[in-house]
Amino acid sequence: MAGLLEGLLDELVEARRPWVSDAIRSWYAEAGVTEQLRHPLAPEAHRVGNTVFAEELRVAVGLDDVDDALDWANRRLDLPGGWAVTGIRFRAGDASRPFVDVIATTGSPTPDGLADLAEIVVPAYEAFAPLCLRVDAPDPAGLVEQLNGDPRFGAGCAVDMYVVAGLVHELRKHPRAPAYPWVSLRAGDPQELAPRVASVYAELAVRQPELAMWANPEDADSLAESAGEGLLFEVLVDGEPAGVVASIRYDAHAMAGFSVQELCLDAAHRGRNMAAGTVQRLTDELPARPGDVLWGTIHPSNLPSLRNALSVGRVHVGGYAWVTPAGLPGMP
Repeated sequence: MAGLLEGLLDELVEARRPWVSDAIRSWYAEAGVTEQLRHPLAPEAHRVGNTVFAEELRVAVGLDDVDDALDWANRRLDLPGGWAVTGIRFRAGDASRPFVDVIATTGSPTPDGLADLAEIVVPAYEAFAPLCLRVDAPDPAGLVEQLNGDPRFGAGCAVDMYVVAGLVHELRKHPRAPAYPWVSLRAGDPQELAPRVASVYAELAVRQPELAMWANPEDADSLAESAGEGLLFEVLVDGEPAGVVASIRYDAHAMAGFSVQELCLDAAHRGRNMAAGTVQRLTDELPARPGDVLWGTIHPSNLPSLRNALSVGRVHVGGYAWVTPAGLPGMP
């Protein structure tokens, strides 16, 4: 069994290689890309045909219409001249928002490749009535632009999340933001900062009800993981409490390094360009090794965060895209 799992994992890694962006490839040797693909793909390989995972997912979603456990597990589907490993998922755990996650495929990240994929995947998941597919693409915006001009796809093709990243050693050379001198960080306690984070999000949700679909506050357990790595901080502006920032070592998207787990500023300090200085202070604190990046996912509607990320030297390195074959409604 272990040998079969390792063989499947090797295949997933090879299938994912063409979907890694040129920016990421420029940062690592091929051996590094291989290792950094294997780590996040290992649990997905383990979920193929895994009825324990399937039952846990079914119970968590609370959807009883599909009884066969293997329908809930990750599946390997045969395509013309290749294959795909996919799984049913639900946006924000909402049973009314099912989609098919394309974990790896031998098809190409092109309209032709995705059209061939959809012909097999959509009927395979018919029992769930998926709204669309999701892919982790090297250029999600460029891919969506191509899909929107192709009659094989509907109007629901869109970028779900951008992945923005930069090598830590390069980010530390980037010009300091104007707010950098005013910002400082001090180690935080997860039990004290979790309610603070929750209150910031609650205040934001009043003005942005859609926020919960693409951003949720980190809880005390999550913040404790960052604290355990010495990477949970209270943000200070001119010595006064202003928000929370947290990071954690998290290798993903063929990169090694640190993910921005949380960054939230109190209302009084938003709109003052403090976020850029905060991220630069966080970057200073990272126990980075050669080749480590600082990365994060940002929703396309979150323009202030995108601008801040790019302003400190991070770049687009890929992201998730909703792919809506013609006839499916698309993700609302």
